Amino acid sequence: MTPSRTSSPTFLEPLPLAPTADSVHGALPVLSDLLTGHGAVLPVPPGDPAGLAGIMAAGPDGRRARAGTLVACTSGSTGTPKGARLRSENLAASAEATAGYIHATTGADPGPWLLVLPPHHIAGMQVILRSIAAGHAPAVPGDDHFTAAGFAAATRSLRHARPGADLHTSLVPTQLARLLDDADGTAALADYAAVLVGGAATRPDLVARAREAGLRIMLTYGSSETAGGMVYDGTALPGTTVEIEDPDATGLGRILLSGPTVADGYRNVSGDAEQDAFPRRGVFRTSDLGRTDPATGRLTVVGRSDGAVNSGGLKILPEQVEAALGASDLTGCAAGVPDADWGEVVAVAVEDARQDAGTEVTGEIRSTLHAAGVAAELLPRRAFTMPDLPRTGPGKLDRMTIRTALLEWCGAVHRAD
Repeated sequence: MTPSRTSSPTFLEPLPLAPTADSVHGALPVLSDLLTGHGAVLPVPPGDPAGLAGIMAAGPDGRRARAGTLVACTSGSTGTPKGARLRSENLAASAEATAGYIHATTGADPGPWLLVLPPHHIAGMQVILRSIAAGHAPAVPGDDHFTAAGFAAATRSLRHARPGADLHTSLVPTQLARLLDDADGTAALADYAAVLVGGAATRPDLVARAREAGLRIMLTYGSSETAGGMVYDGTALPGTTVEIEDPDATGLGRILLSGPTVADGYRNVSGDAEQDAFPRRGVFRTSDLGRTDPATGRLTVVGRSDGAVNSGGLKILPEQVEAALGASDLTGCAAGVPDADWGEVVAVAVEDARQDAGTEVTGEIRSTLHAAGVAAELLPRRAFTMPDLPRTGPGKLDRMTIRTALLEWCGAVHRAD
């Protein structure tokens, strides 16, 4: 359904998007209109299983919306999804800034994109919108699930269709790892002028492998509230800025992002919560902690400010534990669980398809990390396996579901060893 071209009233229209060429290409007229300031769109997966349309229409405005609005829902990894109100101007600014950074870094011109991310999430949606802005329809593989073979085949088809164009794509770290483990996948990646990698922290060893292979990868940081990636390789995109709010003695503080790509608020959140996230027009106060290099200004994201585990007065960020696991080639999710002595301790779920869910591997994991020189405070008190860590969006761990499982396996309260 094509959104209305009238200036008002405009109503928010759910736009079901499946990761297929028919679905994505069928939505291009609606999204092209959106970029010119017409209609109001809420991208949702087919069937809208999370009930996003209902959540976003539950406020005082109902379905009414300003023309030229895209409501980009957060992944909901820590609670109810929030709907960031992005204006067509935000989306255009993001596409322009991304193209500018890629050109300045690689010399590549705007060109067609290969879409291998869920199109209803902001990262996948931006692949579509950047393609439209560059004058192309995005290419979409025919496979329902991501595979290295499917990516390589889609790349060959795209190159055949656009022999002289600079190709672009966007991945999450898991996809990058699968492609690097496959010769054809790695060869296909080499055909891209720019490969954006985001959605979750990328392990340093994975980055090193990609760059040793000569791939033009760019590590991105952003969110639905910033129209997707706003910081590339630690550097704010042209026209945007990164600040650290109230840094401590080590320079660590809450990350503030500002610029023309920032949403003007939330669809379904108001009052103090919205004011905290958007303290001023064009400024987004993230829930992440980070620091900037005094010499280069490059941003390093350390972890979430609202996820710290308070263990005996020591605050431990789950992301620090997860990074330690990653350095030992382990994929895991850390969370705090109640403890009778320390208040909270760190427990981890480690991805291992060979083991049943809930298999305890505490001794093995602690020994591995200790041998790798990991600090004692980052060694988890309990560790369990999950065959496949649940995720809520591109690369994002479903932390609520995983923590619930850890609580069950640990017991509501246990005494630390």
